[in-house]
Amino acid sequence: MARFIILSKFNSEGQQQLAKTRQLGALKAEVEALHGKLVEQYFLLGSFDIFSIVDVPDGEAAHLMTAGALTKRTIIPAIDMKLFTRLLGQTTETTGPHRWQISLPARIGRRLLRKQTFTGDVARWCKPYTVLGAENFDGLKGPAVFIANHASHLDSSALYCALPKRYQRRVAFGAAADRFYIKGRKGIKKQGWWFSLSSNSFPIKRGAGRSSLAHGEWLLEKKWSIVIFPEGARSSSGRLARFRVGPALLALAKDVPVVPMFMEGLAAIRPRGQKAQQVGAVTIRVGAPLRFPQGTDPSTATKAMEHAIDALRVEAKSARPPRPILEPVAVPTLVPSGLSLG
Repeated sequence: MARFIILSKFNSEGQQQLAKTRQLGALKAEVEALHGKLVEQYFLLGSFDIFSIVDVPDGEAAHLMTAGALTKRTIIPAIDMKLFTRLLGQTTETTGPHRWQISLPARIGRRLLRKQTFTGDVARWCKPYTVLGAENFDGLKGPAVFIANHASHLDSSALYCALPKRYQRRVAFGAAADRFYIKGRKGIKKQGWWFSLSSNSFPIKRGAGRSSLAHGEWLLEKKWSIVIFPEGARSSSGRLARFRVGPALLALAKDVPVVPMFMEGLAAIRPRGQKAQQVGAVTIRVGAPLRFPQGTDPSTATKAMEHAIDALRVEAKSARPPRPILEPVAVPTLVPSGLSLG
């Protein structure tokens, strides 16, 4: 989630509406529709009428709130002081992508690191680990784009282990450039080249548009498959955040199928914001591959992907056992000695 400050100024219609209803529910409803949260809200005396703090999935979602029906809004990105202080000494320059990541030496090194990078964490923390719908992989040939919900640092490992071995050998993971590929970080395992080597990741720059997908398109041309989490960031609400258009652009540009997957239980193993992990049950549901004819609008394809994963989410929810209903228990009435109830 990203935090923003919204400064609102009522127009004449908004002032009349406020006088009638005495309610400020419009912004709250808009934020919740974007799977966000209205954190705080205050009245102001001055150039603006309302000061609001909101958490929404990303900047694109915040942009959708700039035009209020009853207010004129100014939206400002916010950041907590601790993170701001850390970023002051950090460059925004990124590294990669690295074309050597699909070379034979890199593939051999990645095979040696597979337990450390992928399978070890799944074996240790995901108990039991179940894959449903694996038959949807049977007719799949050639490169594909795999998409899934994003809720945990274990998502990539769990998805990797669900793939058939023929795809495990030739799959790459899209990763946020401003998180995994920042130049100048200390420590081998914080270097961009390490992520390219160990997990076959490649950087995607947020907000860079089609240009950030060029390396992904190149990998598909080389017959490698791609894993992308369309929400862009981990969701802690349990609901799907708005999908970004990147996976659709890749699939349409290279005419490859998209395989939707829904992963349940990973967020409980390591809740967002915590470092401690606990063992938990994980279920991966694989949907039928989606194929889009040439000329399909990217927004239409994106909606189809979102609906496919949401259908798997609903299926997972309906498969959960109902909560047990506790039978009422008669509690005896205690009467002090020497008293009578009649």
